[in-house]
Amino acid sequence: MSEATHVEYGESQASVQEQQKLVVDNCPTDIVEELRAAGFTQRGSRFVKQRPRLRVDPNEEDDSLQVLSARRVGSALHVTAEDVVGMVRLLPGLSVHVEPKVGWEAAFEMLLTVYDIDRTQSFYGIPLDELTAENTASEKIVSILAINYVAGMRTVRRNGVIRELQINRRQGFEGYGSVDIEQTLVDQTGPTQAPTWIETEVDHSNPVNEAVLLAGRILLRMLSQGGETSHPRTETLLSMVHREVQRLEALGINDSPRNIARYRSLTVETLPRQRHYYQRALHASRSILSSVLLGGAGTGAEELLVDYALSMNGLFEDYSQQVIKETLNDIKSNIDRFDSLDGVKCSREPPIRPFEGNPRAKHEPDHLLHGPLGPIAILDSKYYEEGSNPANDSGPRSRMFTYAYLTGCNRMAFLCPELEPMSMTVQQTDGVVSVVTPSEGFTCDRYRESVRKYVFDALAEENPVLRVFEALNSNRILALEGTSESDLQRASHLDGPFTIDNERTFADRVVTAVNFSPHGPNKSELPNKGRFAERRIKENLTAEDENGNPQYPKNRTTCVPIYDPNGEGEYGSVRLYYFLDNGTELTIDISDPIKLL
Repeated sequence: MSEATHVEYGESQASVQEQQKLVVDNCPTDIVEELRAAGFTQRGSRFVKQRPRLRVDPNEEDDSLQVLSARRVGSALHVTAEDVVGMVRLLPGLSVHVEPKVGWEAAFEMLLTVYDIDRTQSFYGIPLDELTAENTASEKIVSILAINYVAGMRTVRRNGVIRELQINRRQGFEGYGSVDIEQTLVDQTGPTQAPTWIETEVDHSNPVNEAVLLAGRILLRMLSQGGETSHPRTETLLSMVHREVQRLEALGINDSPRNIARYRSLTVETLPRQRHYYQRALHASRSILSSVLLGGAGTGAEELLVDYALSMNGLFEDYSQQVIKETLNDIKSNIDRFDSLDGVKCSREPPIRPFEGNPRAKHEPDHLLHGPLGPIAILDSKYYEEGSNPANDSGPRSRMFTYAYLTGCNRMAFLCPELEPMSMTVQQTDGVVSVVTPSEGFTCDRYRESVRKYVFDALAEENPVLRVFEALNSNRILALEGTSESDLQRASHLDGPFTIDNERTFADRVVTAVNFSPHGPNKSELPNKGRFAERRIKENLTAEDENGNPQYPKNRTTCVPIYDPNGEGEYGSVRLYYFLDNGTELTIDISDPIKLL
């Protein structure tokens, strides 16, 4: 842990990085009472400030998330920040801005990705970059939440607010609604002979609407807290949120902070399918409700405190799921030309039940990449501090092995922001645990690249032809005379067009295809009319292993040559993609670039 940050008691703001220490010097003797007034509770010699988790971890006995912990040391207060970022009230007069260890730029990029916001877009006349450019960094979180809350509520109003109809029947000569003719005629024998009215009352007060109303009211407090540090355009957002709150209140909806735990547990899956347009409003509301710390203040009347803190662990998991999903869609759209990945998807926290007939016992990996034939890879997001390997932590490691055992999947990965990439073979099994992370410091772009590489490798291990399709992008061409890309459906067939029974003929077909390609050289431009290139290709096809055996046996191998005009050498180079079938699995081996000169 790096050196602690020091501030003097009496200052109004302090800044500290998550999982780092802050020391408040020269505190008064009644500092413990001030901690209690700011919503801290005592645990032994420490005081902690918590908020409920958005998603309850079944493996955790306590469903609360610790935000800050503090202990008194002489006249100083030693405070430790957890992996929660944002503005948190430490003392009635002191707010702490907890900074993300990956940097605010990465944190905002994650938020924008999770909410599917284009950074260049303008929202209701407010450019997002302008809105978040000047004010205190952690307050940008509130702006993003507000944008999504307003956007979600506009979708709800356009499609209809969830309501329930209460049908009542009442006898009398005055009423509204419609008359129940049948019941009225039956009652004609009675003494009053009054008609029976069918009165319909609309009730909008239900947990979903109550949740979005409470979230809106809390959001108004968040937007109002910035004061002089807020960006001037924040007022526009505040007014839009206020209008949405007023519209909900006008419908007679009543909320209660006492039900916040119930509101946080709502998901769009609990709604009827025709109500799934609530998704953005409900997602934003749950994020707001899970990002606030509620508590009493002072010794007088209890008031609502709103500190906002965002769990980076939860955000990183949300972001990882979105990155995997976008990566999978990109591979399907741009590389999988034969639709071999139809049915492959990445599920978020799928329940895996170890016991038949016992739905309460379950395991939920963060991400499960699977297809029609079963699981492909298990991935767990671990927002660990720099240098900490989750594979060395018995809890995450044991859970990962449990997932692998229950699913029969031998490909496992920990997704981490700040660690060295590595692969670890599980002894006495064919399982491999990987740490997926950028190799040169965390940025969102580097993280996306590392996730894409892992996901693509996992898919290509199941479908080797994907590597050929990936190579055919960026102006590369299939370089075998008499074949087209449609023939790649039979790339691994020993009786297909990519057999290597005759090395000389195969090499000649490769050079001929290069000569006739739009970007390839003519034979006259190549040494000895291309025979030099043919000889190098033939040598590669007939290579031997260290025991003198053919490296690519003809009875088990096919070959797809790919020409890259921009590859090595003046006229580019050719790579040979070998498909080797050992009887139990199909693997692919790729040659080094073969220069044409």
